[in-house]
Amino acid sequence: MRQYTKMSPLTEDERDFAEKNHAAVLWFIKSYELDFDDYYDVAVMGYLKAVKKWFERPDIHRYSFLKIAKNCMRSYVGCEQRKRAREIPTMSLDEVVPGTDGLTYADTITCDNLIFTDWRNGKEMQIRYNVQLPEKPNHRVCAKSDERIAIEAFLIGKMRNMCFEYETVIEAKKKLSSIRSTRRNKGEEDIYDAWRKDNCIYIERLPLKKERG
Repeated sequence: MRQYTKMSPLTEDERDFAEKNHAAVLWFIKSYELDFDDYYDVAVMGYLKAVKKWFERPDIHRYSFLKIAKNCMRSYVGCEQRKRAREIPTMSLDEVVPGTDGLTYADTITCDNLIFTDWRNGKEMQIRYNVQLPEKPNHRVCAKSDERIAIEAFLIGKMRNMCFEYETVIEAKKKLSSIRSTRRNKGEEDIYDAWRKDNCIYIERLPLKKERG
C-alpha cells in the first residue's frame, strides 16, 4: 500500500499558483466522471501535491503542469478507490453463513451480544453498519451545474470576471435565472454580479464593502 508523506504548508507563491490553476481539479473530476461530493477533497489533495512538486522539481517543467496534476490526482483517487474496495461489506443477520446448512449470522450471536437484539414481541432487531443512507425527509439534493462549479472556482481565484457563451439567447436567459437564484440563496449578491448580453452571461466580481466605502 502506498504511503503518502505529510505535505508542508503552501508558500505564498505556491498558493497563488494553486488558485490560478484550480480549474484543473474541476476538469479532472468531470473528465473522469467522478462524483463531485465523493472525490473533490481527494482530487484536491493530489492537485496540491502536484503544485508542491512543480515548485520543488524544476526538472519536470518539460511537461505541462496539467499533465503533472492529472497524474497526481489520478494516483490519489486510485488509492482511495482501492481503499474503499477493501472495506468490509454490509450484511444482514438473516444471511446464511457460507458452508453451513442454513445457519444464519443471527444464529451465531453469543449471550454476551444479546443486548444488541430486541426480543420484544418475539422480534429480533437487525443492526447493520456503513449502510447507504436514504435522503432526509424534505431534503432536496441537487447536483451542481457546470456553471455553479465554474463560479465556485472563480470565487476562490483572483480573476475579475468571466463569461458563459450559449448557442441561443433563450438558453442564456434560463441559465441566468438559475445563476441568480443560486446567488440569492447562498447570500452571494454582494460578492459578484451576473448579467446577460445576447447569448452570453457575464460574471463580474464586486469590490469589497470596505473598498466601496
